[in-house]
Amino acid sequence: MLELTPDELLTTTRSVRRRLDFERPVERELIQECLEIAFQAPNGSNLNTWQWVVVDEPELVARAAALYNAGLDDYIASLGEKTGESYIGAQVPRSEHIATSVQRLRDDMHRCPALLLPLMAGRVEGMSVFWQASQYGSIIQAVWSFFLALRARGLGSAWTTGHLWREQEMGDLLGVSVEHYTQIGLFPIAYTLGTDFKAAHRKPAAEVVSWNRFGDR
Repeated sequence: MLELTPDELLTTTRSVRRRLDFERPVERELIQECLEIAFQAPNGSNLNTWQWVVVDEPELVARAAALYNAGLDDYIASLGEKTGESYIGAQVPRSEHIATSVQRLRDDMHRCPALLLPLMAGRVEGMSVFWQASQYGSIIQAVWSFFLALRARGLGSAWTTGHLWREQEMGDLLGVSVEHYTQIGLFPIAYTLGTDFKAAHRKPAAEVVSWNRFGDR
């Protein structure tokens, strides 16, 4: 376990891509331990309707990684001319490092020791905003708790959703019914190369926090 204060854990848990160690195996018992911690996150009515698929067979990891890359290609194609300097995130500080980091994961995800595919029971298409929020609000926080548990143990992950452009194909690969479950994302699991992560750029509270009424700062 790393010697991190709660504030350090919360402010230095990053989406890690370039610094994932693809050579070092990750024990199933350690992944299970992190998942048990994640399951303590709140979920609607404590129904525990989630399911979690861990992929650690190298051939399946490689095929899932290929779907992730294909999905990202679909996403990039959907942007049309809104790429490069025209991309919505191009003006974010250190955006060039994000692009390099994403490419590194694309190049090497097939070598990842394990991948996590969290599943939310049901589909949100056609649901009211209330039910959509309730559904996602019953699993997203558990995924982030998993990230925190990994970080505390010298491992890392990255929040990726690119494969959802190929959700049906991922479902076919891993035996997941896309009629009965919604895939939340695809999360690599690996030890990190070093543990000296720092807080990232975020807009200051003065720019994004209102008191009592929207826009009243």
